[in-house]
Amino acid sequence: MNTSGEMPLMQIYVTVPDEVLREANTRNVEIVEFVEKLITKGLAATLDRTSVDSAIDRIRALRPPTGLPIRR
Repeated sequence: MNTSGEMPLMQIYVTVPDEVLREANTRNVEIVEFVEKLITKGLAATLDRTSVDSAIDRIRALRPPTGLPIRR
């Protein structure tokens, strides 16, 4: 039970590819810390829609103005 007021944690088991282990070793970081950072970055990227919104805006800019026929 977490009585310290900190956010509750969930413990899970993960199979880590050798490539991830090598990256952690290259950066001289413990594998658990490295994976936690990857999870945090992945969540932030998922919640950040600026790149998706930017791509949608670029696609819309390619469309012809409304009312003009599309030539094929």
